[in-house]
Amino acid sequence: MMRLIPVALLLLTACSSAAQQTKQPAPTDVVATVGSASITLAEVDVTALAQPASNFGGATLLQALYAARRAALDDLVATKLMDDAANARGIDRTTLVEQEITNKIAAVTDAEVAAWFQANQARVQGATLDQVRQPVRAFLTEERMQAVRDQYVQTLKARTSVRVTLDPPRQAVAMVATSPTRGRPDAPIEIIEFSDFQ
Repeated sequence: MMRLIPVALLLLTACSSAAQQTKQPAPTDVVATVGSASITLAEVDVTALAQPASNFGGATLLQALYAARRAALDDLVATKLMDDAANARGIDRTTLVEQEITNKIAAVTDAEVAAWFQANQARVQGATLDQVRQPVRAFLTEERMQAVRDQYVQTLKARTSVRVTLDPPRQAVAMVATSPTRGRPDAPIEIIEFSDFQ
């Protein structure tokens, strides 16, 4: 006899059937604003559609496309914020990145490289520490740079109006008339739970 594992999944969906219908975005749709500057879907897709599908694991094509677009949009927003900050200081973005990101990264030590090597034996596939020392140092430096960049971008977002309007894909769920419900049928948000307690 097959044993069923309890599963509970919560989906947030809009209540009205009109809201559940996903509007197909057009290339000219504005999907974010940074201050007074707009970012269109066409700008996002230049980067998003160039990403390999393997970056998104087992996601459906629709989910993978959204994930690619969102990653590209986040990068475009960060670039616009940094360009604006550089212009306000009268410098170029390369100089700004050097001042606010590169110069604030602590150097990766030999002990940190060795610790990463010991913790990731499966990833180095039998290579010695000396063989992977430089790539590991570069990887850890890149990780730190990304963390400092993300933190700096967050400080820029706190000072600039940024509004993202790119909607994630939504799944319309047909409700059976006999399904138990609570609350108003016209509520702006509907939570649907799928569960099996066997």
